[in-house]
Amino acid sequence: MAHVQPLRGVRYDTARLTLADVVSPPYDVVSPAEAQAYRRRSPYNAVHIDMPLSEGGDPADCYAHAASLFAQWQHDGVLVRDKEPAFYLLDETYHGPDGYERSRRGFIGRLRLEDRDAGVVLPHEKTNTAPKADRLSLLRAAHANFSPIFMVYPDDRGEIGAALAAAETAANDAVAVTDDNGTRHRLTPVRGAPAQRIAALLEAEKLFIADGHHRYETALAYRDERRAAGDHSADHVLVYLCSMTDPGLTIFPTHRLLKGVEIPPMEKVIERLRPTFEVFPERGADSGACQLMVDHLHSFADHGKVFGLYFPREQSCVTVELRDLAAVAHLVDEGFSEEATRLSVTVLHYLILRDGLGLDPGAMEGKIDYVTSPAQAFRLLGQGGYVLGAFINATLMSEVRTIAERHETLPQKSTYFYPKPPTGLVFALMDNE
Repeated sequence: MAHVQPLRGVRYDTARLTLADVVSPPYDVVSPAEAQAYRRRSPYNAVHIDMPLSEGGDPADCYAHAASLFAQWQHDGVLVRDKEPAFYLLDETYHGPDGYERSRRGFIGRLRLEDRDAGVVLPHEKTNTAPKADRLSLLRAAHANFSPIFMVYPDDRGEIGAALAAAETAANDAVAVTDDNGTRHRLTPVRGAPAQRIAALLEAEKLFIADGHHRYETALAYRDERRAAGDHSADHVLVYLCSMTDPGLTIFPTHRLLKGVEIPPMEKVIERLRPTFEVFPERGADSGACQLMVDHLHSFADHGKVFGLYFPREQSCVTVELRDLAAVAHLVDEGFSEEATRLSVTVLHYLILRDGLGLDPGAMEGKIDYVTSPAQAFRLLGQGGYVLGAFINATLMSEVRTIAERHETLPQKSTYFYPKPPTGLVFALMDNE
């Protein structure tokens, strides 16, 4: 069962600070330039502890510096720990990358960590090594969670949604902030019987990691370290939870930019793809043709079988559509389930990048940059340094659930859940409260 509890969150004192000055996006979507801007905005911005810098010349000192800052902010009253445990209801109104406005409801709590084989918390993506090493060093130094892991739950009967609505009606001490992307966040503590009702309903649910696979694996590693020392204070992790059926829950595509590898000329790639894919050359590589390729992706009935490819060397782009379904069936012989073979990321990584370009999908760590905006992708491709841009449609929530329940994993960055919950609304101390 999923054991989710209210917590005594550590939060900024909004009587002393403007919340918009101190919250930030999660560390993994903040560029170095953006991080510097957040640091300049306020000496108490969450970036100072979530993406810490060392005071001296040794980069390893940055983690101790983050822990020191976090302790000092609490000592000075900049951060205050709530007196009573609570779930923190989070209502967000945002414009997605597609321009549409939506509203999403979730809540922040603390989850008892569960091993993967327990079947309670299900991942859906593979992870890389470097981010886990960074997050583990920060956990060891600070013994606290600075940003929540994004998880979703089925709530097929809608009972948890009804309980959240009832809890929101009874609460009256909300705080609100609008971030730099224009997303409006409203945080409402939910305590007492309403919180316990929500916790009880969650016990019947499985949880699926939407975003934060690296941090969850890191939390497990740190838990095991502390348990070996006889300490169980790291048995829980800070999470943000949202229903799979929430109308505001969205997944957007993450496009791939390849670098540091050699690929054949465009015509050779197309020649290799033609037996399996129908190729639609776009007219040139100017901005109009590139946008035509992106628009073309959305015009196909089966979004999982169509891709856009941009070749910087030839300054040309094509749209390719999978036509030979026998090629997908061959992937079953390689150990993929039938469900996995139908996913766009599987087709891209194995039938296009591997079979068309000759690249080993298992050896691509550090060779792919991930971009969510097509416009940004084309700007980067035009600046040099990349050998291919691969554009896809989004993975569906139903596909994520199916793959996770089968205990399979997708390539890194197969999903882009938007928006990510901000860092700085609620921090969590690790203790045995």
